[in-house]
Amino acid sequence: MKRIAVITIKITANHQGVDFEALKKKEMPFIQKWKEEEVLENFYINSDTNGAVLIFKNLEMEQVIKNMEGLPFFPYLEKLEYIEINKIF
Repeated sequence: MKRIAVITIKITANHQGVDFEALKKKEMPFIQKWKEEEVLENFYINSDTNGAVLIFKNLEMEQVIKNMEGLPFFPYLEKLEYIEINKIF
């Protein structure tokens, strides 16, 4: 079963004056909506909270990219990697 993993890293030090807590509150409804639509299988936050891993299913790469570009955190991401994977179990 095809999945798309998205690995993100955000850098807060270069963005003084940005309220990342407010951005997080704006971002969570996107995550919840994708979960309810059953296109987001898993969502992990790095232990230092400076990045995340999202596992999408039932979407093509173009739609995953479009979804990610719509997130409030998107302009603050230093690294964004998309990986097509196959779920074995």
